Formats: sequence, structure tokens, C-alpha cells
Amino acid sequence: MARPGVGALLRELDQAPPSELVDVCSGWLARHVSAQACVLLLADYAEASLEPVVSGPALAHVRPQDLMDSAAGEAYREQRRVTVALDHPGDAAAVGASAGGVGGPTLVVYLPVSIRAERLGVLAVTLSGHDLDPQMGELLDDVVRIVGYVLTGARRYTDRFEMLRRRRELGLAAEIQWELLPSLAFELPAFSIAGTVEPAYDIGGDNFDYAISAHRLTVSVSDAVGHGIRAALLASLAVTAMRNARRAHWPIEEQAAAANRHLVEQFPGTDFVTALILELDVDNGAATILNAGHPPPLLLRDGGVSELLVPPGLPLGLVDAAQHPLHSIQLHPGDRLLLFTDGITEAHRRGEREFGYRRVAAILAEQSGLEPPELVRHLTRAVTESCNGELNDDATAVCLDWHPPQATSPTS
Repeated sequence: MARPGVGALLRELDQAPPSELVDVCSGWLARHVSAQACVLLLADYAEASLEPVVSGPALAHVRPQDLMDSAAGEAYREQRRVTVALDHPGDAAAVGASAGGVGGPTLVVYLPVSIRAERLGVLAVTLSGHDLDPQMGELLDDVVRIVGYVLTGARRYTDRFEMLRRRRELGLAAEIQWELLPSLAFELPAFSIAGTVEPAYDIGGDNFDYAISAHRLTVSVSDAVGHGIRAALLASLAVTAMRNARRAHWPIEEQAAAANRHLVEQFPGTDFVTALILELDVDNGAATILNAGHPPPLLLRDGGVSELLVPPGLPLGLVDAAQHPLHSIQLHPGDRLLLFTDGITEAHRRGEREFGYRRVAAILAEQSGLEPPELVRHLTRAVTESCNGELNDDATAVCLDWHPPQATSPTS
């Protein structure tokens, strides 16, 4: 079979309304590879389920897929193709196909939809046959790569996909915070980074941010005091002030000073924001870190976990002339840093012990084989479950791996 060019698919997607992404993709796959069905499943905000993008009565029965107990969830978690033979109608109902296909066996191919390391969802494509040949697999990989980029662009023009990701109403404070967040994951040959915030539908004051330039990665994690809209406004001002200073090429101490100054001016009194800001030279692993009243990060190195000794300064927003000294650290190839807010370590059920640094460190060591996006999802899920789903504060985690392609001995 001659392999069709996916350039035509990209042109069709570019000409169609952004909300019709799945319809265009489904039609193209039907014409060029005789696909029987094509369903896009988007990860909900809490990464607990995959929600179907349904259009038309033919797919009205398609069900959400559990992230931990489905072939689609396996493809999402492990970021690989998963192929399932349809043996009974229950399998077919999940993907809008007909069990047994038309005139022979049927396969459903679950393909992770992602950009770089940011996981968006899964595309389920139903095909005739027993096996997936390598050429078809490569073609479908190209299709989902295009779908990922077009889906990300479509978010700027339509609310359809964001609305489908919501299993329940998003609070206004959480809406503010989600609009502030960067892509939840990113990777280059030298590093990988991923972050997550819980509870996804009610967050108020937690945030994280990052930006990569030619040779430097800047990462911040922040936590505004209180809950609800006021905390979200505090966080929004702090994050935006730091971004504004960063984009003016100011060093991280001046980014913190700018956020501190604006918070003091706009929220005089006892409101404050704690923050960690880190700047990493991605070529040699040399980093500086600034601590404004925030919990110190954990370092996983050669299987052992240790707490970085980064003495905290005053939180942002309390004193106009607050000073935040820089601390130098040197990463080694293969190091993993975990930055988080106190909602991780202090989470607990009423009358029970806090989750604690020790349990965070144990998860960091025991789950060292997980990629950063799955590690932070696993950690925040463990924290949430320890509280029976009732977090008493926002819980944010950011995982940063440094793995330079040509590892050199770290300098002192």
C-alpha cells in the first residue's frame, strides 16, 4: 500500500473550523486507510479519565475511559501505541466501532496524543485486520503528531475541547490558575520537566512556571496564602510580575524583587506568596536557586534522596526591601529535582499524620523509572488518596530531570 501524505490532512485541518478537528481527521483516515472509526479522548483536568470528543449520533454512546483501567489509559500513561483486537461488543462501545468489524477481524489502535512531553489524550483508530503493519503504525504516529499540534492551536479559538476536559464545573479561582500555567510538560535532549496542580477543579493559590532560552531553563513554583479568588489574584500578580521581569532579561533575584514590589503595592498588609526560583544552565548543570519562604526541593541522585539546603528568605509581598540571596548548586547527569508546595507534605486527614517529606522522598526513590509527567501524576494521586480525596490545601509538584546528551564531569 502506498503511504498517503499527511500534508493533505494538515491542509484540511487548517481550512476547517477548529471545533471540527476530529471530524476532519476521521474523514481523512476513512478515505486513506479505510478506518472504521476515529475517536479522540482528552485527559480531564485531574488526569483521572479520558473524555471522548463526540460528534454526531453514531458516536453518542462512546464512554469515558478510566486512566488506570483501560487500554486507552495504558497508552496515555506509558506514551506508546496499544493495539487491542475487538472480541465483544463491550470493547466496541468504548470506541464507537462495531465488534468484529465488517467482514473480518477488527483492531483498535490507541495512540497517545502529545506535544514533546505534554500529554493531551489518546486517539483511538479502528481498523480491519489482525495486526498493525509497521508502515501503518508510522502513518498513524504522524497523524497523532499533527493532531496534537492542531489541538493545541485550536484551544486559542474554541472552548469545545477545554469544556470536554471538565468532568464538573471549574471554580473561578481554578480558571484563573489554569490560564496561568505553562504547558504541563516539556523536554529537550538535555532535560525533561513536568508539573501538576491538585485539586484540579478548585485550586486557588498554587502555581508553577518555566521558560527555556538557548542555554538556560528558568523554573518557579509559588504558593499564595489563603484560598479562593484572592489567593488566585495574588498568585496571578506574582507569576505575571516574574514573567515580565524574566522577559526583560532580568536575573532571578530581580524577578523575585519585581514580584515582591508589586505585591506590596497592590496587596498591602499580611498577604504573601512563597516561591522557589531556579535557573539552570542546561549545558553544564550549574544552577542558582532562590528561596522566598518556600519548602526546599528534593534531589534524587544515584538512587538516594536528599533535601537541598536552601535557607528560606522572607515570602514575597511582606516587606518592600526584602532580600533573597542566591544559592549555587551543581547537578550531575541523571539527577532529578522535585519542587513542590507545602500542600504536598502537609496533606492529611483530620486527626491523622501529615503526608510528610519522608513519604515524598520514598515515592521519589521508588518511582525513579517513571517519566516526569507520570511521576508528578503518581505523587499527587498518592497525596489525594491519603486524604480520601479531600485536600486541605493546593498541592503542586514539578519534576525536573537533567540528562545531557554528552555527559561531562560536574565542576565544583
